[in-house]
Amino acid sequence: MQKLNLVLDKSLYYRGIYHYHSIDFDKIPHLLSTGSSGSGKTFLNKLIVARVSLKIANASVTVLDFKANDYKFAINCKNLYEFDKVKEGLEQFYNEFLLRQQGKTSDRTFKLLVIEELGSMMAYFDKKEVETMKSMIANLIFMGRSAHCHLLISTQRPDSSYFGAGVRDSIGTVISLGNMSKEGKSMLFSGFQDEMKEHHGQGSGYMLVNGAELFSIKVPQVQNVSKLEYYIQQALNR
Repeated sequence: MQKLNLVLDKSLYYRGIYHYHSIDFDKIPHLLSTGSSGSGKTFLNKLIVARVSLKIANASVTVLDFKANDYKFAINCKNLYEFDKVKEGLEQFYNEFLLRQQGKTSDRTFKLLVIEELGSMMAYFDKKEVETMKSMIANLIFMGRSAHCHLLISTQRPDSSYFGAGVRDSIGTVISLGNMSKEGKSMLFSGFQDEMKEHHGQGSGYMLVNGAELFSIKVPQVQNVSKLEYYIQQALNR
């Protein structure tokens, strides 16, 4: 079972109760995290990677960090791809997925692809390259589960133009940190807008699971950042 405790229930947290909402990669294989600059989504992504590394045996992670800014501590790790190398990283991950899908390897260890700032990445490459990248992401979203290949996509604004048809709506867990616009709520949390009345600061927001369960959440604090970075490095080198 690939189930991880991830974020705290916000309302219970402020009553002194630490209750975690979990993610189950076996049932809901992919995640989307959104939020404006400073909302805490990059830290959330790092926390997810570290917990995958710690809790899932032999899990490997590939990070595409187009802005080349948030993973400097892991600069020498083999599965970190920065700036214009992100396309190479996506292709490498996709090729490994194809080997599994086509039965050319028996390896079924857990693999996670983290795409930081999808919007910035898509804006950099030319149209033909972007369409190729969108196609690879779509195939991973639609078929990656059976090959134990999972995605965590992060972007400030999850515009539909960044995804192929139906892709965004096929991502089962959506986390938005900070305060969302009405457009953002309608885009990602359709049917739940009237329930989303809380004010959220850095590191808190909403989590929607399978389009059916909405939670007000808080990202837990990490006291030992060096330990967090250590586990991330481990996953990036597998």
